[in-house]
Amino acid sequence: MISSIYIAKTQAYQKSCALITQIRNKKYYRKWWIPYHLDDYQTITRAQPNGYEKWDQEWNDSHLPSELQFFDTSRLPTHLKARSNPSREFFNIKSRKEQTEDYRRRLFGEYGFKSGINPAYLFMDEKEVSFEREKEKLLENPVVEIVNAKQEEEIKTRKENEELMLQIKKNLEKMPELLKKYYAQEAKQSVAKVEKTDKMNMLLEEARDRFGYYPHKNDPKFLKLVEEFSEQKKLGRKQKKDKSV
Repeated sequence: MISSIYIAKTQAYQKSCALITQIRNKKYYRKWWIPYHLDDYQTITRAQPNGYEKWDQEWNDSHLPSELQFFDTSRLPTHLKARSNPSREFFNIKSRKEQTEDYRRRLFGEYGFKSGINPAYLFMDEKEVSFEREKEKLLENPVVEIVNAKQEEEIKTRKENEELMLQIKKNLEKMPELLKKYYAQEAKQSVAKVEKTDKMNMLLEEARDRFGYYPHKNDPKFLKLVEEFSEQKKLGRKQKKDKSV
């Protein structure tokens, strides 16, 4: 006998397979709730039956010679050709959706007076206008508040710009002094750099006279020579101080 566990497993597997097939075979569009979202690829080639199949079927039903079929370059079925050259029958109301004002506005916007729609009836009613006004009061700021807020923002930006210009003027007045300090500091740095290079060259020449070659700056012999030179300088300064005293 087949165990109950095996039967439960098989039933669960069948349910999962059925669920997978339902999901995979379902036609699902990401934005199905947005009107006019389908493009020509979805409306023509993915329709059931296909748009091209309809086109072939219409030609077969017409019993016309097949040579004339090559002159039909659009390869569209009749219900889509009617959009390019609409007739009176095309504008006849056939569904509840076509009775709505939004649809009629769109139709008049695309085809104009050919649609036979009076544009005077497409404007909003008094009820709709009052509803929109109430909604604007509840959800949006009135025009006066928006204008006042914009004026306040402009005044604030103007004040900030004026303060910035005053700060720039003050800094420009201080600029000559700052430039003098900068140039003096730069001159001191250049003099100190020249003295440092002269001192290093003198020490290198001294090392060459003593060792017979130019040593590296990190050579222990050269470092020892630098220490001796600094000590001699210190002794010279002390002697000068003693003489002055």
